[in-house]
This record gives sequence, C-alpha cells and structure tokens, in this order.
Amino acid sequence: MTAKRHGWAAASLSLLTPGLGHLYAGRVRAAFLLGIVVTPFATLLFLLDVLAAPPAPLFFLFGVAILLTVVVGIPIHAALLARGTGSAYQLQTFNRSYVYVAFFVLVGLVWQRGSYLFWKAYVAEAFRIPSAAGEPTLLVGDYIYVVKVPASARRPRLDSLVVFRSPEQSDLRVIKRAVGLPGDTLSMRNGLLFRNGRQLNEPYARRHDLPIRSDDQYVSQMRAWQVAHLVGLDPARYTPTTRDWGPLVASSDSFFALGDNRDESYDSRFYGFVPLTNASARPRLIYFSYDSSSGVRWERVGQRIQ
Repeated sequence: MTAKRHGWAAASLSLLTPGLGHLYAGRVRAAFLLGIVVTPFATLLFLLDVLAAPPAPLFFLFGVAILLTVVVGIPIHAALLARGTGSAYQLQTFNRSYVYVAFFVLVGLVWQRGSYLFWKAYVAEAFRIPSAAGEPTLLVGDYIYVVKVPASARRPRLDSLVVFRSPEQSDLRVIKRAVGLPGDTLSMRNGLLFRNGRQLNEPYARRHDLPIRSDDQYVSQMRAWQVAHLVGLDPARYTPTTRDWGPLVASSDSFFALGDNRDESYDSRFYGFVPLTNASARPRLIYFSYDSSSGVRWERVGQRIQ
C-alpha cells in the first residue's frame, strides 16, 4: 500500500515530539536517534551553558542555536525527507497510528519528559521573579536559572543569594541573600546591617525612606520569635522594627536570609532563621527579562547573578 508523505505533517509531528516526524517519513533510525539521544542531549547542553554562564553574547548565541536546532532544524529536516519520498511512498509496518501514539508516549512523554524532569531536579531549574523583594539584583519579570546544590553541600555561601523552601510553607521556594550563618551575631540599626559587631558594606541592598512602624502584625511577629535569640538586651523592653532589631545569634543549624529590597521583603526578620536543610539551589543567570511597560530588557539577558 502506498501513500503520499506530507511535509507539513512531518514537521508538525516533529514539533509534537522530536523524532516522530522522521518516523512518519520512514526514517526509523533517525527517529530514535533524534528522540532518544539528540533531544535530551540538547537539553543537557543548554543547562551546561547555564552552568558555565559565559559572557552574555555567547550564552545568547549558544542558547538560540540549541533552540533553533530542536524547534526549527529537526522539523524542517523531517519535512524535507517526507517530501523527498515522492507521491508513492510504500507504507511500512511502523507507519501505523498506534505506532505513532506509542512513540509519542514512550519517547516523548516517558523518555524526553523524564530526562527533562531529571535535569530539572538535579542540575538546574527555571524560575520567574514575581515580586520586587530582590531588587535591584533581581527585577520583576526576570526569568532565571538556578543551579541545584547537593544535599551534602547546602550550607549557603555568606552574602550570596540562595533558593530555599520557606519555613512557613514547605511547597514555596523563595530567593533571598544569606547574611548570617550558624553562630553569627546579627543586628540592624537604622536600616544598616551589622554582623559580629561590624557594619556590612552592601552595594546590592536597596532602602527606601518609608515610615517605620512598630505596632503592626508583622512587627509583633518579629518580636515573638526574636526574643528567644536576643543577646545583651532586656527581652521585656525589646521592641524591634524592620530597621532596628537584634542583636540575635543564629542557631547552629540555620542561616539568616534578607531580601535585597529591604523595605519590601518578607524574610528572616519576620519568620526567623531558615534551616540549612531548606537550601536547595543557587541563582545562576538571567536567561530572559521582560517588563510590561518597556518590553524585553535585552541588556539583562545572559547576566550572571551575584
């Protein structure tokens, strides 16, 4: 039995699952090579590009090349092969709808999707920044990749950004800066952070001239947990604010995290120290950035996150 192979059909099937369009065009080996090897490897190459974090132009060019190969190159190649078979293609045993469905499920959903989830769980993962708490380092509309940290090395680096599970909501992951590690004594005076008695130079921090309130629910929440870690002050007379608190001593198994945008960040000042085991990743780079009023922020694409 013969039937014409349509280029548009081969291209569409390739977009659905890389390799499926080649199977439709009669190229079995190419189908499995593209589906099982090339596509997962292309994903890994992109993540390695993230890990290497080369200069922005190189990151952009390399990432676009990988994307075009999978999204454009493979479908075009499948379409050309399909058109090249002519109008009297001899249907093979694998040119059956149930075979296409099986390829889609086993190769597309199980293997390719499974490979992606593996890389996501153990190598790197993408996030979108939804709030202004990390400004000016991270802006609303930044799309970033974070690098996963092995469980044996989850002690954050001091003064670096870290991704961790919220102590209040285990399913919520947040990005803050680790400003205190176990045993550190921390305090804030008039918005300036002190660690072990020394004022920190924080070029990444943003502060606003906002009214300081000492009577709202969040400040009450601050006092409720801070008094147990307070040193050198009378707990009965302790009235912290978001800009004046401490000194507090970090517990042996936890770190203290602050947002760079100090007056618009919900962080350790309110919910306390973060267990070291909650840390899971480190922000690596910005792979895309978009602002609703100004459009794509090209100058941020490919930037390393410090």
